[in-house]
Amino acid sequence: MPAARRQTRFLFLRFSLEFVVIILGVMVSLHFQGLRDAEVATEMKDQTLQQLIRVISDDLQQIDKFIVLQETSLDHANRLELVMKGESLLEEDSCLYSLSHVGRALRSFFPQQGTFNQLVSSDLVKVIDSPELKTRLFKLYNEDLLRHDVHTKEYDQFFLRFNYDLTRNFFLEDSWDLNSAPVTVHEYAFNSAYFFSDGLRADLIEARSSMRNYIRELMYLESEFEALRQLCAEEVSMPLDSLGLSSSP
Repeated sequence: MPAARRQTRFLFLRFSLEFVVIILGVMVSLHFQGLRDAEVATEMKDQTLQQLIRVISDDLQQIDKFIVLQETSLDHANRLELVMKGESLLEEDSCLYSLSHVGRALRSFFPQQGTFNQLVSSDLVKVIDSPELKTRLFKLYNEDLLRHDVHTKEYDQFFLRFNYDLTRNFFLEDSWDLNSAPVTVHEYAFNSAYFFSDGLRADLIEARSSMRNYIRELMYLESEFEALRQLCAEEVSMPLDSLGLSSSP
């Protein structure tokens, strides 16, 4: 074999081997970079889910307070219904106090959605392993809470008008608080004709129906949030106790 031909073959084999080594090096580098990227994405996903767990816990506390608020308002509405039907008696002060409690049902639960939006916008939701968690996330935040928002606006429209009618007919001045003193009646002028009117009684019936529906809706959201919080904890392999949280709201 001529020397020139052997030299050409040698160079061909050499360059081919070097090319293969370079390709293998690039592939190994890309593989490890992919593993690193996946590890970083998993860490970010876990951190965001831990934040979501805390947000859900705050929302559960909110829901619990609003269930108590609605139940208290419903109790006062039931008490007023008995008075209007002549089956019970209340002093004027107590009647206006109860009416103010009914009007206080205007207060609504507003969920925090920023952390869920961060999960979606950053594509971290794609890194979640649990199919059930993904399904429940989108169902709760893209369906249940949107439906809740629509219902809340409907309730708000009714109770805004209800409270305006109380102000117009009783010159009622009151204030509300979620904590120590939930209702304070500052001033009013009792209007017996309006208190025993069909209009106010019809509004009271509608208010009771709205409060019952809203309590059921809040209880449903409470169970969904609780299930979602547990799934998030399982996804990040951290019991709720380790996050300073209990397993129930």
